[in-house]
Amino acid sequence: MSTGCNFASNLIGGESEPVANLWSDVPALQGAQRADIGLPLPMRLAIQGFMKASAQNTKVQLENFDFVAYTTPMKPQEVTDFYSQERMQAAGWNAEDVGGCTGAASTAGLSGGLCAFGKDVSGQQSMLIVLTGQDDKANLTQVFYVRFDGRFKPES
Repeated sequence: MSTGCNFASNLIGGESEPVANLWSDVPALQGAQRADIGLPLPMRLAIQGFMKASAQNTKVQLENFDFVAYTTPMKPQEVTDFYSQERMQAAGWNAEDVGGCTGAASTAGLSGGLCAFGKDVSGQQSMLIVLTGQDDKANLTQVFYVRFDGRFKPES
């Protein structure tokens, strides 16, 4: 289990394994290669903050946390441009109150970008976060896909 997996397990109290490939409802970047890399600390802290805020401010019970990493020769801005609202809506990501992508400037202390998308299908809530960071040594962009799935909490 990678560092990211242990981190996920500790946050949500369950097991999380990195997935083998991108999910079928997430458009793939052409030419991107699956990578066995853990989430950098600033990204883990950003996800932890998101999870804490989500647990306090929503009525959704988190059931799954999955992630996968890829590398691409594309620049971070090209990745965030690829994940447009229109493209993601066409793939079924229908939550209108989730922000989409921010520019590929400094995000969480890294030179990269951040995208967030959500969807609700028959009471199943899903949130997708796409984080990018530049690996200057390899001259590649690292793309981290983080997915949360859950259902509405029953009324007490």
